[in-house]
Amino acid sequence: MAMITGLTAAVLALPAQAQGLGNGWSGQFTLYGWIPSISGSQQGRDGEPLIDLDSQSILSALDGAFMGAAEFRKDKFTLLLDAVYADLSADGNWVQDRVKTSAGTQLGVYTVAAAYRVYELDRRAVDVYAGSRFFDTSLSFGIATDNRGVSRDADLSWADPIVGIRGTLPLSEKWSLSGFADVGGFDADTDMSWELFGAANYAFADRWAGVLGYRYMSILYEASDRAKLDLAVQGPVVGVTYKF
Repeated sequence: MAMITGLTAAVLALPAQAQGLGNGWSGQFTLYGWIPSISGSQQGRDGEPLIDLDSQSILSALDGAFMGAAEFRKDKFTLLLDAVYADLSADGNWVQDRVKTSAGTQLGVYTVAAAYRVYELDRRAVDVYAGSRFFDTSLSFGIATDNRGVSRDADLSWADPIVGIRGTLPLSEKWSLSGFADVGGFDADTDMSWELFGAANYAFADRWAGVLGYRYMSILYEASDRAKLDLAVQGPVVGVTYKF
């Protein structure tokens, strides 16, 4: 939790630092909240499925999170950064409180990419981009009685090359639409990830804008017959953007 607090403080301090970039650079920082439902499964190295998540109440299981994005642009080139980290846990009791269960999931998705502007006219813009998306996931499951307990853990970390397209469409002086789509991994059987995002943006001040959108991410990864991950993560996104 201390790491997340530190990251949040660092991002909040970035607008002041960005004032001094100059040299033809422009860009933006965004802090956002993504409150998704998560459906799918993760399978541990003992061959047993550890958990199957399908939750509409993620907030009640959320122990900590950090979500932020940044872009730095010069001429037609842009560096894109995005980070999503969530720590979830849930406890349960059954059989008249004699059996206790616990489940925890940590999901980190970190993206670095370079974009090139292929179209720009009257504030409309289209970029193509390529880069890498790094996944870091861990999951634990425990069951215990008064006399004994059993716990299992699974960890999967890997990186996917990605390619994508993104664009911006102004609707008025204050309103605009933006979105992106990308795909990575490129192996439909063992390693494939893709995502879609669309948002409406409202410029409520000279350099500040609110963001309201929806994001869908599909993650499929099979390290071996006994280590598999297959998740769909989707839900609304609310954020605030500082432009420089």
